[in-house]
Amino acid sequence: MATVQTQTARREESTELLRIFEPTFVPGLLQTPEYARYRFAEVTHKFGHRQDVDAAVAERMRRQEILYRPGKRFHMVVTEAVLHYALCPLEVMLGQVDRMISLSMLPSVRLGIIPFETRYTIAPTHGFWIHDADLVQVETFSAGLNLAQPGEVELYTKVFESLALDADYDRKARTLLTRTVEAIANRLDAEGDPSEQS
Repeated sequence: MATVQTQTARREESTELLRIFEPTFVPGLLQTPEYARYRFAEVTHKFGHRQDVDAAVAERMRRQEILYRPGKRFHMVVTEAVLHYALCPLEVMLGQVDRMISLSMLPSVRLGIIPFETRYTIAPTHGFWIHDADLVQVETFSAGLNLAQPGEVELYTKVFESLALDADYDRKARTLLTRTVEAIANRLDAEGDPSEQS
């Protein structure tokens, strides 16, 4: 998994504009180490063999340095569902959403969130990454697809543009994220500290 992260970083190095749509997961470039650890643990469970999760997490965190690189632009769109799926403990998701608020204020990052109540023009079928105007990457359960035919890249670009129009940005997006932080914090307060329960 660490090797895949290194290969991904090389591709990002040569990309000026990276457009990402994710309907299920927080994009890797925005993940906290704790959230990333649960994502990599899921991969090891899925494939049934041991992986060096620590090395993979470290490589993913190194990848995030590119967010601060001059000349790089990142347009990321996620569904509001991404903030609510139970893919990690609540306290991990609390830190993750707070991290998204901070990173959304970087000049290189445009983060859009599609609210639950939005009526989609195009259904959010699966996630994908568009590198400039020449490559689309799609991850399935069994493989990663690299789509480089001009017609495929053009189609995914149109889909991304449609989904991006459905999203909220800037202050509206951060308001939604802040509400999510408060909702998660309230749930944690209501559940109390498990170590104090007998």
